[in-house]
Amino acid sequence: MLKKIVQWLSKPVSKHFFLYVFILNLLSNYVDLHYDQSTFAYCCIFFLSALIAYIESAIFVILKASWLKKIYAIIVIAFHNILVICEYYLLLQFQMILNQDAIDILAETNPVEIENFIHTYFSPWLILSCVVLVILLNGAIYGIIRLVFYQKYQWIHLVFAFLGFCVLCLCGYNFIKFHNGMAIPQYTTLTRAGYAMYVMKGRELQIRQLEILCKNLEAKQTTEKPPTIIVVIGESASVYHSSLYGYEKPTNPLLSKYKADGSLFLFDNVVSLYDGTHGSMIADFSLDSLGVDYTNQPLFPACFKAVNYQTYMYDNQYFVGNGITFLTDQALSETMFDFRNTERYQYDEKMVDDIHVTDSVSLYVIHLWGQHYNYSQRFPKEFAKFKPDDYQQDLPIEQRQAMADYDNATLYNDFVLDKIIKKFQNQYCCLFYFSDHGEEVYELRDYMGHGNAAHSPNLNYQIRVPLMVWTSPSYFAENEELVAKMKEAEHYPICTDDIGHSIIDVAHITTKKFAPTRSFVNNKFNKNRHRIVLNSIDYDKVWVNKK
Repeated sequence: MLKKIVQWLSKPVSKHFFLYVFILNLLSNYVDLHYDQSTFAYCCIFFLSALIAYIESAIFVILKASWLKKIYAIIVIAFHNILVICEYYLLLQFQMILNQDAIDILAETNPVEIENFIHTYFSPWLILSCVVLVILLNGAIYGIIRLVFYQKYQWIHLVFAFLGFCVLCLCGYNFIKFHNGMAIPQYTTLTRAGYAMYVMKGRELQIRQLEILCKNLEAKQTTEKPPTIIVVIGESASVYHSSLYGYEKPTNPLLSKYKADGSLFLFDNVVSLYDGTHGSMIADFSLDSLGVDYTNQPLFPACFKAVNYQTYMYDNQYFVGNGITFLTDQALSETMFDFRNTERYQYDEKMVDDIHVTDSVSLYVIHLWGQHYNYSQRFPKEFAKFKPDDYQQDLPIEQRQAMADYDNATLYNDFVLDKIIKKFQNQYCCLFYFSDHGEEVYELRDYMGHGNAAHSPNLNYQIRVPLMVWTSPSYFAENEELVAKMKEAEHYPICTDDIGHSIIDVAHITTKKFAPTRSFVNNKFNKNRHRIVLNSIDYDKVWVNKK
């Protein structure tokens, strides 16, 4: 009886198909060694790959019709080839793998961003190279299994699969005991992607919790003349390409005028918690500290709504109903804002043109395209001032063109910000501008973009961000003390999750969730707070003095 059971269990591993998909699984799963090179990681990846291959091969054996087996085999092999391509492309291009961060980016990416991504990072030669490599890879795998596959060794494959089942049981035990997906050895592409989907589902519950918190928020207005507040959030703006911060090319000619007349305050020691839009936007909106527990802290627009500000959001990236985030959820959005735009604009200036300025005391949150790749699509052709010849001649023409496009996008962003300022210059108001994260543009290596700061030679390029505060003439004249505090704070160590507290402080709004130690315009601001970026890196201990 035992022999018959073993023979029955061995049927899946007796086919060439098992070894084929086993090798493909190993190829995609072993990218995790980029993060974890322990012996335990090697073993988990190996045995879990064997288990997945066993399950796939078992389905192949169960299917009876020959034509159905062929279709199934083609689908499974094609699927694993796609995983191999995705994993190694992400690893080589962005030093990341198909994990939670990648799934987050994919889930929140709209069709326009997908098109921009393809134009930026793909080329016909790259696609052709991938096709050729896939053909060669599968040819090599087929040749290997024809050479090394022996029926008498099939019991070894069965043992591998059984050990994989044991690892899977251990994973399940850890998850049930600790309720923490990070405690599970996610050493396969499928388990990583599966857990990411699980986390995304959990976000719906977090959003509902935030909605209840924001609806029931208690806040008070402590001044008889509250200012209108404008919060402008840029995208991928780099201090290293801003002439306001010392860049040699004149990328901020218009904003420089406000700096010269004293109405623009420039903060030069500001970092973002994360190097991607999703995490950064949560940190920017929440009154939470360092991403500890954002679902138990209100979002700053809710504080304004609670004291009867009129609240508006003009966004060129996030739209209600597009994705599972706090900015795309309809109920939560209605809790924070009286108005959200529904139109996407090719260029940011068109969105600015549509902003309706009211006489009532209001909060305006404006989220720009900014310098998001594809850089060449972020500005009209009349802003193409910088050319490839303006850059280091020993660099490839493609890199010099990208650098020129980025600087032109920065020049256009300067124009857009100037346009916003002029739109509000007759209001009693204060404007905050900062970027969600920074950007690398071939300054350090053969790479442009963001999302892998932890693996960069210098994370400052993706973590340091510009922060500027502009005050209208009427506000400047009537708030000498606050203006003096802003001037004093220009060199303070600031994290973008401090900005929410600073904004409601400037608006003279008080709530139990407000922390004066987090407002850089408050005398109680904590200048010794260590900024923990990318979840675990103590910026003020390791990176603060590196430029």
